[in-house]
Amino acid sequence: MSLDPWAALAVRRQRRQWRHWPWGWMAFGLSLAAWASVFMLAFLVLASVGMPGDGNHAMRATRIPLLITLSFGALVTVGCLVASMLSLRLPQRPAAGIASLALLALLVACLLVPRLF
Repeated sequence: MSLDPWAALAVRRQRRQWRHWPWGWMAFGLSLAAWASVFMLAFLVLASVGMPGDGNHAMRATRIPLLITLSFGALVTVGCLVASMLSLRLPQRPAAGIASLALLALLVACLLVPRLF
């Protein structure tokens, strides 16, 4: 660590570089990825349905892709929530952050409404 104040300022600026990233657009892209993972999960569940009396061979065949897609969807959703909160907190495209939160809320509503009936 040097005693030069200009070098210390340059290091401090380099550490805060992430504050200028487009968090709103990242959150929007992650929310679209969450929707894509739900569609992929639906496709994999439909692909794992086998013929009656066939046993669980089809479900065992798609178990690993189902778990990978489910974990990817959970990771993307958490990332979207963090990025949208950062876009609202920092002045980096808050409209895209609000749109991504709205897309996530719509996704949760679409997944939870059938469970009410």
